[in-house]
Amino acid sequence: MTAAAELLEEVGFEGLSTNMICKRAGLTPPALYRYFPNKYAVLKELGERLMEAQNALLDDWNPAAEPLAPQIEHFLRETLLVTRTFKAGGWIMRSLHATPILSDVRVESHRRMATLMTEKTVEYRPDLDRNQVFASARVSVELGYALIEMLFDEPTIDEDAAIRMTAEILADHQRRLLRA
Repeated sequence: MTAAAELLEEVGFEGLSTNMICKRAGLTPPALYRYFPNKYAVLKELGERLMEAQNALLDDWNPAAEPLAPQIEHFLRETLLVTRTFKAGGWIMRSLHATPILSDVRVESHRRMATLMTEKTVEYRPDLDRNQVFASARVSVELGYALIEMLFDEPTIDEDAAIRMTAEILADHQRRLLRA
């Protein structure tokens, strides 16, 4: 996986091939193909590992935190840090978003995050409609992901301001949900 991530950073998704991965990793093609039939399978594994690292940050999420915006801001900053420190994290995010065959990794990960957020919110407020809470959580997850992706694509944007603004938007969204 390390060889694939290094190559992804060097040559990008389009330039990546299983033969390049084999050469860098010191494997024969049959050895790689036993586990990964193509570069998409390799990227799927990298994507699942990145999403797992990002999702682990939600373990401490508290839907009732006051004030809520600083907690969300912290989560967004940590997600950005995890993605930046994960080898080829930006490239992996882009490939999960832009490649239809890989989009299930991103969508399933986001569903798991939204489900965890839903469970924690409904535990705090059992009177809320679970489907509405889940839909709200999915929107929040997508907005957070879009922010992280944008910060990789637009390095001239004021990162701190963008994170604070997004945290305020998401906190307001959560407050409205909890007032329902």
